[in-house]
Amino acid sequence: MVTSDVIRDVTHIMDSLSPEQNATLDRWADQIQGLLHTGVDQGGPAAVRFKNWLNGVWLGHPLHPALTSVVLGAWATGTMLDLIGSRRAADAAMTVGVLSAVPTAWSGAADWSDTSDMPRRTGLVHALLNSAGLTCMLGSLFARRNDKRALGIGLSTCGLFVSGISAWLGGHLVFSLGTNVNRAAWEPTVDEFQVVASADAMEPDTLLGAEVSDAAGGKVPVVLLKKGRAIMAIGGTCTHWGGKLAEGKLVEGDCVECPLHASRFSMADGSVQQGPATVPAYVFETRINKGNVEVRRRA
Repeated sequence: MVTSDVIRDVTHIMDSLSPEQNATLDRWADQIQGLLHTGVDQGGPAAVRFKNWLNGVWLGHPLHPALTSVVLGAWATGTMLDLIGSRRAADAAMTVGVLSAVPTAWSGAADWSDTSDMPRRTGLVHALLNSAGLTCMLGSLFARRNDKRALGIGLSTCGLFVSGISAWLGGHLVFSLGTNVNRAAWEPTVDEFQVVASADAMEPDTLLGAEVSDAAGGKVPVVLLKKGRAIMAIGGTCTHWGGKLAEGKLVEGDCVECPLHASRFSMADGSVQQGPATVPAYVFETRINKGNVEVRRRA
């Protein structure tokens, strides 16, 4: 009951911030995001690859949620071991959680650096609460090592409580605000070939946006590219934040770069070539029939 009341209070606070308070959070977020973007820009290709790894491009979905389970799981395990008096095991579990918190924070920062508006403000509060929880856990480890057991357990209990509230905010970011969900997940399938353009009208090495319809009449965006004699097509919605890929630019020969956060997708197979997107774009089969380009979504 106490936890649910606290969560309800946190939600109420976030929803009832004044325009001045939101402006303050936005100003802090602008400064922090600016530092993160500058760091990636200054680091060059190596920094971009590291950010892609933190985003979870290699994993096929965001890395941050997977790592949070390690941190909270270790701290919860340590708390249970404290209750049964297993001191060495409890201390070891708390240490694992603290060490795991470092890459977890990095991956969270990588994801947060490409957010805006309410998700960005909520993410900033989420990070501040996580920092407070980690500080309590560090204090707990120092107290435990200096034979101040009661203080150490008190600090770790407080840290776990604060981190639990922050974890709820993280879930709110995903499930209520839609942060880092696949923006193309609910697009309908297109099982039959449909005309999208005239073959002769397509210019080589130029992106072309089009739409096809599903059986119910819903519209599905598609982006096409003519490369030599081949015509490639993928879903026109960026899976990261819903950007219109047809309004992006062609890079590296056959990759489309989203205009919002510079995610890159291969026009050949829809794979993510650069984050923050982690989910590939849908691929469409193409054919030329009676001078027209026709597409349907590949199974």
